[in-house]
Amino acid sequence: MHRCYFISILDLTDRAELPRWLAALARSAETEEDTRRTVATILGEVRSGGAQAAIRWTEKLDRVVLDLDRLRVPESALQEARTRLDREQPELMSALRSMIANIRRFAEGQRACLQDLSLGLPGGGTVGERWVPLKRAGVYIPGGRAFYPSTLAMTVIPAQVAGVERIVGVTPPKPEATLPGAWGIDPLVLACASELGLTELYPFGGAQGLGFLAFGEPAVDILTGPGNRFVSEAKRQLVGTCGIDALAGPTELLVIADGSANPAWVAEDLLGQAEHDPDAAAVLLSEDRNLLEAVSRELTARIEASPRRAILEQSIQAHGRLIHAERELIVAFAQAWAPEHLEVCVEDPESWLPDLTTASALFLGTSSAEAFGDYGAGPNHVLPTDRSARFASPLGVATYLKRQSLLRLSPADAASMAPWVDRLAQAEGLVHHGRSAALRCGHNQK
Repeated sequence: MHRCYFISILDLTDRAELPRWLAALARSAETEEDTRRTVATILGEVRSGGAQAAIRWTEKLDRVVLDLDRLRVPESALQEARTRLDREQPELMSALRSMIANIRRFAEGQRACLQDLSLGLPGGGTVGERWVPLKRAGVYIPGGRAFYPSTLAMTVIPAQVAGVERIVGVTPPKPEATLPGAWGIDPLVLACASELGLTELYPFGGAQGLGFLAFGEPAVDILTGPGNRFVSEAKRQLVGTCGIDALAGPTELLVIADGSANPAWVAEDLLGQAEHDPDAAAVLLSEDRNLLEAVSRELTARIEASPRRAILEQSIQAHGRLIHAERELIVAFAQAWAPEHLEVCVEDPESWLPDLTTASALFLGTSSAEAFGDYGAGPNHVLPTDRSARFASPLGVATYLKRQSLLRLSPADAASMAPWVDRLAQAEGLVHHGRSAALRCGHNQK
């Protein structure tokens, strides 16, 4: 009988050990160079060959033959999927609508917080900035091991609330013999697209999908949405061609728990993260050794009985940890790792909040399972990973907006500023900058 690998309890006793612990959690980069070369080849061919090149790569990688004249999934197929889901699985359709409503409510709250700025000047002019939506957005909906209508909603709704004029989605197809959806796309994804009002959806995945969005007729201003290493590498190589939300890697969960936490709940939260991917990381930190031992027993039993046992054992063997440490070291670990998801399953989570500033998303209290965030409690589930949460933020309405500065000077304002602007420009050797400002002085009109 196989035993669960997530059984040993490790002790963290010294802050100096943190770099070694974090290095052990780093995901493998063995294929990194191969990935770069493959992605560069795909993007180069799509840049020069357009949709035809994307079709060729889709046939090669996904074993799906697409027709150039029938690429876009027709709205009739989207509507049909929604009608069928409404008729045959009304409870699932209701759940989908609940998710959409919560995500939209949260996005609308975000937009309301993004206020334009206007500051008055002594001479009657103003300086400020305004938020303006991007024109075209491309959203990537993963579809490797599973299909994610939740990610479709998480990427499309903030763009809609931001006011993006054109939103184009791509998602990897599967051979229609294995999936009874239009163009090999999961019917639930199609139904979700229809419910959202997304009318442009194409059956492209991977680097060829992002190349199609960046170089094709859509020529989007920004690419958003998570994916595998090929998607992340394609985003990296497309920096400068268009905006990107983040270079998302394998998913991560850190749970901080005390003796008040339910071991079964904690175990399922860890397994919920581990089941995503063999490279997923699921880590538990606690001051309470009894809790760690109870969670270890729960994990062993639940993995052995799980229909997803194979993938759970892979991810947990590589990146699962049960760690015993004092509170100071728990905080230091969390701050240094900056995990994608951080659950604070303790009696008084608010007392921890001031010290936990680097994680992408926090889930406070034992009832706030990360799964609720994944499926639409409100905040977005497209999040920075691989320690980039130290400086990056979750996807949201602001992702699809840009700030545009505004300067409106009155003649009096210009005349007042011109002398010192001229002096500074001359000091920097930029003569014509100074002269440009000086011309605005009332005594110098030539």
